[in-house]
Amino acid sequence: MAAHAHPTQAQQVQSELEAAQEASFEHARLSGRRTTAESALAAARAELARATEALEGEAADVQKLEDFSPTLIWATIRGNRDERLEVERAEHRAAEYRVAAARAAVSSADQERTEVRRALTALGDVTARRTAALAAKEAWVVATRSDGADELALLAEKVGTTRGELTELREVVGAAERAERALTSALGHLDSAGNWAAYDTFGGGGFLTDMIKREKMDQAVVLMRDADEALRALTRELGDLGQNGVGGITSDSLEDMFDVWFDNIFSDWSVMSRIGEARDRVRAALDAVTDVQQRAASRVVVLEGGLANLGKRREQLLAGS
Repeated sequence: MAAHAHPTQAQQVQSELEAAQEASFEHARLSGRRTTAESALAAARAELARATEALEGEAADVQKLEDFSPTLIWATIRGNRDERLEVERAEHRAAEYRVAAARAAVSSADQERTEVRRALTALGDVTARRTAALAAKEAWVVATRSDGADELALLAEKVGTTRGELTELREVVGAAERAERALTSALGHLDSAGNWAAYDTFGGGGFLTDMIKREKMDQAVVLMRDADEALRALTRELGDLGQNGVGGITSDSLEDMFDVWFDNIFSDWSVMSRIGEARDRVRAALDAVTDVQQRAASRVVVLEGGLANLGKRREQLLAGS
């Protein structure tokens, strides 16, 4: 490097080029996420339409058994009106849960798209910024007749890319922590629901036990939905890094059990089996999330070390050593 080069000016030029490279990297990442978010929103809206249509059908079935209708007359004659009404109400309730889940998915997807659009707008014209930064670097090199200009440009690209990946990894870590909390909470309520279901089966149960069991399952379904959304968010973050997601957990099998079982040992066993299956899925998801956390943490350490080394080399070049 020429002796008369000014390190402060050099650092400013190089810092702007690195920041421009990082902004370009971030823009590419967000553009991919915007496409994914728009597809997810379209799919969520379609699912909401299907769930809403199914709910309307279930509501009509309940209405037929509650109001004066041929269906009510026939069920009364056969003597199974109350039993059929209980089943129809249960199916109606399950349909309500599916609509609620679909609405939540639409809201989540819409929020994701909005946030991505806002972030892209905040980045501004990254192409123009990078072009200007490269022009400034070129002008500085010509003015100072600097050595090491090519290496500095390469360092700027590596620094920008590394910083971008670190940002993504930290987002993965945050998403994994949220998923872990949601899964742990859901597992706790599933364990509680399983305990009450076992007591209902082997201890005789009763109205109070049945109500508590249903309340626990209600809470478990809500928490499993929360955990499922957290896992989808984690999958989106992993997708930004070109990695596969961790999969999701579904609560449909639990929803189908609401008010549908009857007081006999076979149905009680079915409820316990469904709860057990849900617990297995949640535990498997927890294991997958833990694996993601460990791999992300290891990668962060590697990238931070590499970034430190790039910084040292940059300082050497700018200081003329």
